[in-house]
Amino acid sequence: MCDAPHLEIMSFRPLYSRDRIIAALAAALLLLLAALALLAILHRAPGPGTVLLGGIFLLLAFLALLLIYRLWSLHTIDYWVERDAIHIHWQGEEAIIPLPEIETIGAAPQEMQPSWLHWPLHWLHTDSQHEHLVSYATQPASQCLAVQTKESFYIISPHDPQQFLAVYEERRAFGPARHLREAIYLSPWRQFWLLNDRLAQALLAGGLLLGLLVLAYTVWRFPQLPETIAMHFNARGEPDLLSPRRSIFLLPGIALLSGFLNAAIGFALYEYQRFFSYLLWGISILLQIAFLFIASNLINLAVGR
Repeated sequence: MCDAPHLEIMSFRPLYSRDRIIAALAAALLLLLAALALLAILHRAPGPGTVLLGGIFLLLAFLALLLIYRLWSLHTIDYWVERDAIHIHWQGEEAIIPLPEIETIGAAPQEMQPSWLHWPLHWLHTDSQHEHLVSYATQPASQCLAVQTKESFYIISPHDPQQFLAVYEERRAFGPARHLREAIYLSPWRQFWLLNDRLAQALLAGGLLLGLLVLAYTVWRFPQLPETIAMHFNARGEPDLLSPRRSIFLLPGIALLSGFLNAAIGFALYEYQRFFSYLLWGISILLQIAFLFIASNLINLAVGR
């Protein structure tokens, strides 16, 4: 009895998108501007201008890292044609389309619309009027193929559509060597609890933003402070601890440090004591508000308001 013939796995890269070049140049420009903003912050005395530059730096750095992540995401797309199935790989995710389940492979639906908010990934996971449509494409519909099964449409954009179809027909003619189920398997990191817990995201983001707000408020008001300020008061409301005005930065420092500690402990306990993690993160938000109130009072007292 002869063994089943061995067919080499054929891998197809997606069509190259010029948007990748534009995105790479944009990311490099954003990183350069972020570096210039950081240098300006380091050579500037604390004050309103420093706060504005800090906000610009954070925005530019975030946009640059977002573009870099999306460029990496584009690089991970790959289409494999095996004897049993078409495998689509993206970000560690794998879509398995068994060959016997495929009804047709043809032109993609022309009404497929890009999601420009996710540029340069605007052709990936695009919604359209078709139900159960999943897009793993890098180009408009006119340059794509639609793999149709009884359940779904999969939009792909192999660099050589004709060769892709020829390899598909060749593999299909041999018949499957094993039975596979149509499915999409998410990568482990995309199943991480933080990506799916909206409450945890809101609490952690709220604590971080409030901590940055305490820092920004302190830096903004710093030029108004006298050289020496009161950092503590006795029971009669009289100052009993005078310090250089730079000591005011202890408040945002402690606020951010306590926030990070609470966040870290909450991360460690989440899978065992979820409620306790929520409690820690909620307390962190209250602490940031308290530190903002204390900083505001100390600064107002120091400037005589």
